[in-house]
Amino acid sequence: MGFTGNPSAGEPEDAAEEPAPDAPGSKRRYEQAQAWIGTLVGVVALGLSVYNLLALQREPTVDVALPHITRIAQGKDTWLYFQPTLSTRVKTERVEVITQIELELRPVTGGAKQPAFFWDETGSFSYDAAAHDLTYQRVADPSPLLVSQSAPQQPLLLFNAVGWGFAEGRYEGSLVLHRASGLAPLRKHLCLMVSKDAVSIMRKAAQYQFHDFRDDVPGTQAQLGLPNSCYVLSPV
Repeated sequence: MGFTGNPSAGEPEDAAEEPAPDAPGSKRRYEQAQAWIGTLVGVVALGLSVYNLLALQREPTVDVALPHITRIAQGKDTWLYFQPTLSTRVKTERVEVITQIELELRPVTGGAKQPAFFWDETGSFSYDAAAHDLTYQRVADPSPLLVSQSAPQQPLLLFNAVGWGFAEGRYEGSLVLHRASGLAPLRKHLCLMVSKDAVSIMRKAAQYQFHDFRDDVPGTQAQLGLPNSCYVLSPV
Protein backbone atom coordinates (compact mmCIF):
# COMPACT_ATOMS: atom_id res chain seq x y z
CA MET A 1 0.00 0.00 0.00
CA GLY A 2 1.37 3.41 -0.84
CA PHE A 3 1.50 6.40 1.44
CA THR A 4 -0.50 9.51 0.78
CA GLY A 5 -0.10 13.10 2.08
CA ASN A 6 3.05 14.99 3.02
CA PRO A 7 5.88 12.62 3.48
CA SER A 8 7.38 14.93 6.06
CA ALA A 9 4.22 15.17 8.17
CA GLY A 10 4.91 14.75 11.81
CA GLU A 11 8.49 15.99 11.44
CA PRO A 12 9.47 19.49 12.69
CA GLU A 13 9.88 22.06 10.02
CA ASP A 14 13.35 23.43 9.56
CA ALA A 15 13.83 26.89 11.14
CA ALA A 16 13.82 29.72 8.63
CA GLU A 17 17.34 30.48 7.61
CA GLU A 18 18.57 34.01 8.55
CA PRO A 19 20.01 35.95 5.67
CA ALA A 20 23.77 36.26 5.76
CA PRO A 21 25.06 39.67 6.78
CA ASP A 22 25.66 42.03 3.93
CA ALA A 23 29.41 42.28 4.43
CA PRO A 24 30.08 44.55 1.43
CA GLY A 25 27.29 47.00 2.50
CA SER A 26 28.52 47.22 6.10
CA LYS A 27 32.04 47.89 4.89
CA ARG A 28 30.77 50.69 2.66
CA ARG A 29 28.90 52.36 5.51
CA TYR A 30 31.96 52.10 7.75
CA GLU A 31 34.16 53.64 5.11
CA GLN A 32 31.64 56.48 4.55
CA ALA A 33 31.48 57.19 8.30
CA GLN A 34 35.26 57.27 8.46
CA ALA A 35 35.35 59.67 5.53
CA TRP A 36 32.82 62.00 7.18
CA ILE A 37 34.70 61.94 10.48
CA GLY A 38 37.96 62.71 8.69
CA THR A 39 36.34 65.58 6.83
CA LEU A 40 34.84 66.99 10.04
CA VAL A 41 38.19 66.79 11.84
CA GLY A 42 39.86 68.55 8.92
CA VAL A 43 37.26 71.35 8.90
CA VAL A 44 37.67 71.86 12.68
CA ALA A 45 41.46 71.89 12.36
CA LEU A 46 41.24 74.42 9.52
CA GLY A 47 38.92 76.62 11.58
CA LEU A 48 41.31 76.53 14.54
CA SER A 49 44.25 77.35 12.28
CA VAL A 50 42.44 80.35 10.79
CA TYR A 51 41.39 81.54 14.27
CA ASN A 52 44.95 81.24 15.60
CA LEU A 53 46.32 83.07 12.56
CA LEU A 54 43.87 85.91 13.02
CA ALA A 55 44.49 85.98 16.77
CA LEU A 56 48.24 86.27 16.25
CA GLN A 57 47.70 89.23 13.91
CA ARG A 58 45.34 91.22 16.14
CA GLU A 59 46.38 94.33 18.01
CA PRO A 60 47.50 93.68 21.60
CA THR A 61 45.35 95.10 24.38
CA VAL A 62 47.62 97.02 26.75
CA ASP A 63 46.83 96.94 30.46
CA VAL A 64 48.10 99.80 32.64
CA ALA A 65 48.61 99.26 36.37
CA LEU A 66 49.58 102.22 38.54
CA PRO A 67 52.23 101.81 41.24
CA HIS A 68 51.41 101.96 44.95
CA ILE A 69 54.11 104.63 45.44
CA THR A 70 54.82 107.87 43.64
CA ARG A 71 57.69 110.10 44.72
CA ILE A 72 57.71 113.89 44.67
CA ALA A 73 60.57 116.38 44.99
CA GLN A 74 59.75 120.07 45.13
CA GLY A 75 61.96 123.13 44.94
CA LYS A 76 62.13 125.62 42.09
CA ASP A 77 60.35 122.98 40.00
CA THR A 78 58.29 119.92 40.92
CA TRP A 79 59.55 116.47 39.97
CA LEU A 80 57.17 113.56 40.12
CA TYR A 81 58.53 110.01 39.77
CA PHE A 82 56.04 107.47 38.50
CA GLN A 83 56.54 103.79 37.58
CA PRO A 84 53.50 102.19 35.93
CA THR A 85 53.39 98.61 34.65
CA LEU A 86 52.45 98.13 30.98
CA SER A 87 51.53 94.62 29.88
CA THR A 88 49.20 92.61 27.66
CA ARG A 89 47.49 89.27 28.25
CA VAL A 90 46.71 88.85 24.55
CA LYS A 91 48.77 86.25 22.65
CA THR A 92 49.77 87.99 19.45
CA GLU A 93 52.83 88.38 17.26
CA ARG A 94 52.24 92.12 17.01
CA VAL A 95 53.48 94.67 19.53
CA GLU A 96 51.98 97.93 20.73
CA VAL A 97 54.19 100.99 20.68
CA ILE A 98 53.60 103.65 23.33
CA THR A 99 54.80 106.81 21.62
CA GLN A 100 54.16 109.37 24.35
CA ILE A 101 53.10 109.47 28.01
CA GLU A 102 51.49 112.49 29.63
CA LEU A 103 50.57 113.31 33.20
CA GLU A 104 47.44 115.41 33.58
CA LEU A 105 46.83 116.79 37.06
CA ARG A 106 44.40 119.47 38.23
CA PRO A 107 43.56 120.81 41.70
CA VAL A 108 40.00 120.09 42.84
CA THR A 109 40.44 121.73 46.25
CA GLY A 110 42.80 124.45 47.43
CA GLY A 111 44.06 127.44 45.49
CA ALA A 112 46.87 125.98 43.40
CA LYS A 113 47.18 126.66 39.69
CA GLN A 114 46.99 123.75 37.29
CA PRO A 115 50.47 122.37 36.58
CA ALA A 116 51.88 121.59 33.14
CA PHE A 117 53.82 118.35 33.65
CA PHE A 118 55.90 116.88 30.84
CA TRP A 119 57.80 113.59 30.56
CA ASP A 120 61.36 114.76 31.19
CA GLU A 121 63.34 111.50 31.25
CA THR A 122 63.40 107.86 32.27
CA GLY A 123 65.49 106.66 35.18
CA SER A 124 66.03 104.02 37.85
CA PHE A 125 66.44 103.77 41.62
CA SER A 126 69.26 102.04 43.49
CA TYR A 127 69.19 101.27 47.19
CA ASP A 128 72.14 101.59 49.56
CA ALA A 129 71.34 99.13 52.35
CA ALA A 130 74.12 100.41 54.63
CA ALA A 131 72.98 104.03 54.40
CA HIS A 132 69.26 103.15 54.08
CA ASP A 133 69.21 105.53 51.17
CA LEU A 134 67.45 105.45 47.80
CA THR A 135 69.26 107.13 44.91
CA TYR A 136 67.90 108.12 41.51
CA GLN A 137 69.90 107.77 38.30
CA ARG A 138 69.00 109.08 34.87
CA VAL A 139 68.82 106.29 32.26
CA ALA A 140 67.44 107.69 29.02
CA ASP A 141 65.54 110.44 27.26
CA PRO A 142 61.82 109.93 26.65
CA SER A 143 61.46 107.33 23.92
CA PRO A 144 58.81 104.95 22.54
CA LEU A 145 58.07 101.82 24.56
CA LEU A 146 57.37 98.45 22.92
CA VAL A 147 54.79 96.33 24.78
CA SER A 148 54.01 92.68 24.03
CA GLN A 149 53.03 89.59 25.99
CA SER A 150 56.67 88.52 26.22
CA ALA A 151 57.99 92.03 26.87
CA PRO A 152 56.02 93.97 29.52
CA GLN A 153 57.38 97.38 30.48
CA GLN A 154 57.86 99.07 33.85
CA PRO A 155 59.56 102.40 33.12
CA LEU A 156 60.43 104.83 35.88
CA LEU A 157 59.11 108.10 34.46
CA LEU A 158 60.21 111.51 35.70
CA PHE A 159 57.62 114.23 35.07
CA ASN A 160 58.63 117.87 35.48
CA ALA A 161 56.46 120.91 36.19
CA VAL A 162 58.77 123.88 35.70
CA GLY A 163 58.30 126.83 38.09
CA TRP A 164 55.33 125.21 39.84
CA GLY A 165 54.82 123.77 43.31
CA PHE A 166 52.11 121.87 45.16
CA ALA A 167 49.82 123.78 47.49
CA GLU A 168 47.64 122.11 50.07
CA GLY A 169 44.68 120.35 48.50
CA ARG A 170 43.42 117.42 46.50
CA TYR A 171 44.50 116.80 42.91
CA GLU A 172 42.98 114.49 40.33
CA GLY A 173 44.03 113.59 36.84
CA SER A 174 45.17 110.84 34.52
CA LEU A 175 48.19 109.11 33.15
CA VAL A 176 47.67 109.26 29.37
CA LEU A 177 49.44 106.85 27.02
CA HIS A 178 49.40 107.48 23.27
CA ARG A 179 49.61 104.44 20.95
CA ALA A 180 51.15 104.04 17.51
CA SER A 181 48.32 101.71 16.46
CA GLY A 182 46.02 104.70 16.11
CA LEU A 183 43.67 103.50 18.83
CA ALA A 184 42.41 106.00 21.38
CA PRO A 185 44.94 106.91 24.10
CA LEU A 186 44.86 104.85 27.28
CA ARG A 187 43.83 106.80 30.38
CA LYS A 188 44.40 105.71 33.96
CA HIS A 189 42.80 107.88 36.64
CA LEU A 190 44.81 108.94 39.68
CA CYS A 191 44.26 111.02 42.80
CA LEU A 192 46.76 112.83 45.03
CA MET A 193 46.09 114.45 48.40
CA VAL A 194 48.71 116.96 49.59
CA SER A 195 48.33 117.97 53.22
CA LYS A 196 49.59 121.16 54.83
CA ASP A 197 52.33 119.16 56.56
CA ALA A 198 53.33 117.57 53.25
CA VAL A 199 53.73 120.99 51.63
CA SER A 200 55.91 122.20 54.51
CA ILE A 201 58.08 119.07 54.49
CA MET A 202 58.70 119.23 50.75
CA ARG A 203 59.54 122.93 50.77
CA LYS A 204 62.06 122.50 53.59
CA ALA A 205 63.73 119.55 51.88
CA ALA A 206 64.09 121.45 48.57
CA GLN A 207 64.64 120.14 45.07
CA TYR A 208 66.87 117.10 45.42
CA GLN A 209 65.07 115.14 48.13
CA PHE A 210 61.98 113.18 47.16
CA HIS A 211 59.13 112.03 49.38
CA ASP A 212 56.96 108.95 49.13
CA PHE A 213 53.23 109.24 48.52
CA ARG A 214 51.28 105.98 48.77
CA ASP A 215 47.79 104.78 47.90
CA ASP A 216 47.89 101.77 50.25
CA VAL A 217 48.30 103.35 53.72
CA PRO A 218 45.76 101.48 55.89
CA GLY A 219 42.86 103.62 57.05
CA THR A 220 44.27 106.94 55.83
CA GLN A 221 42.04 107.31 52.78
CA ALA A 222 38.92 106.47 54.81
CA GLN A 223 39.82 109.01 57.49
CA LEU A 224 40.20 111.74 54.88
CA GLY A 225 37.13 110.70 52.91
CA LEU A 226 39.27 109.78 49.87
CA PRO A 227 38.98 106.91 47.40
CA ASN A 228 41.33 103.98 48.01
CA SER A 229 43.35 104.91 44.93
CA CYS A 230 44.35 108.33 46.28
CA TYR A 231 48.03 108.92 47.08
CA VAL A 232 48.88 110.48 50.47
CA LEU A 233 52.20 111.28 52.14
CA SER A 234 53.67 108.06 53.49
CA PRO A 235 53.92 107.91 57.30
CA VAL A 236 57.28 106.05 57.00
